Amino acid sequence: MNLRKDAPRAGCCTVKMEKTFKKRFIIVSGPVGSGKTTLALNIAKNSGNCFYFDKDDLVPTSCATFRAVDTLLPKDAEIGYNRSEIALCDRHSQFFRDFIRNPEYDSSRDIIIKGIQFSNLVVVNAPYTSELRKEADCKCLAFDTFHKFFEKEDCEFMVVFVHVDKEELKRRLLNRKAEDPQAALRDPNVYTDIDAYLEQENVEPPIKVESTKNIDRFFVFDAMNDTVRDESYAKLMKVLGIENYEPYNRKIEVNRV
Repeated sequence: MNLRKDAPRAGCCTVKMEKTFKKRFIIVSGPVGSGKTTLALNIAKNSGNCFYFDKDDLVPTSCATFRAVDTLLPKDAEIGYNRSEIALCDRHSQFFRDFIRNPEYDSSRDIIIKGIQFSNLVVVNAPYTSELRKEADCKCLAFDTFHKFFEKEDCEFMVVFVHVDKEELKRRLLNRKAEDPQAALRDPNVYTDIDAYLEQENVEPPIKVESTKNIDRFFVFDAMNDTVRDESYAKLMKVLGIENYEPYNRKIEVNRV
């Protein structure tokens, strides 16, 4: 099977082979503040009927773990981790990577797998950046597991990556904080020092499609400005086979209790 030899371009959809699947599983990936939640909700709404999962719904549980450790362990206890990062519920910290991230993603996997059993379309709003980069080296055990299950369900595995550069991402993060003050509370590791966060964040599409073995379709969604976003959105709807769709809704929200 010959795959493309160039890196994926914004608005480009790369497909390994032409095949018709009974079901489709979509991960919408991208940095914090890039607009992946908004895009995922637009896809879900315009699909007509799907199982929608937002990994951020697990954040309160992981933050409770941070707070429990910070509260219950003596302040002078040597634990080998930065206590200020724990107090901030820093989801980029080593403590998070060592103790919380994998259980979160394991729980996400189990929820997603149950969803695809009883639905023809699952839309997932989650970064999966670590997994995507491992997939480029053909070393992603999580996606290996996904693909084995999807083969049984005759399900296409698609990734949509939301792309903006760092300057645009900073603008969006600042606007988000102004419009939604709770954002700073949900992502303290980002808003404590936005410039430091952006310095270490890789905003480029995370995989070279010619290297992937599990992903059937990869789409780079260009969200740099309204014009290119709308063009990319139209291309994505065409790829998804959604003919009658509403214009991109930047204010779309999901109902919450």
